[in-house]
Amino acid sequence: MTSITWPSALPQVARLDGLSGKRKTNVIRTEMDAGPAKTRQRYSVSIKNFIGSVILNEEQREILETWYKTTLANGALRFVMKDPQTLLTGEFRFVEDYEEDSTGDGLWTIRLPLEKLNA
Repeated sequence: MTSITWPSALPQVARLDGLSGKRKTNVIRTEMDAGPAKTRQRYSVSIKNFIGSVILNEEQREILETWYKTTLANGALRFVMKDPQTLLTGEFRFVEDYEEDSTGDGLWTIRLPLEKLNA
């Protein structure tokens, strides 16, 4: 497991609002000329995608941006945080860049597209 962790200055991702999760298919299905299809595992690491949002103030938004750019190499590296469903520590990475929306009162809604490895 990686040693990079979710920044302690930010709210735990377990507090995501509007969380949704979906497991990625890890099975290859091959149709046969006769009889039932054959199935096998595609790869040894299973993945579960999460999409959710967290509300940050401007200082927290800047912490997230710096951590994302420098520590995670613009989202390319894995990191450790609490699973938003089980609250157990897991290994995650960004599926794509996060999105920011200003709420107009100095707060930001940050949309986090993440995937959990070994889900």
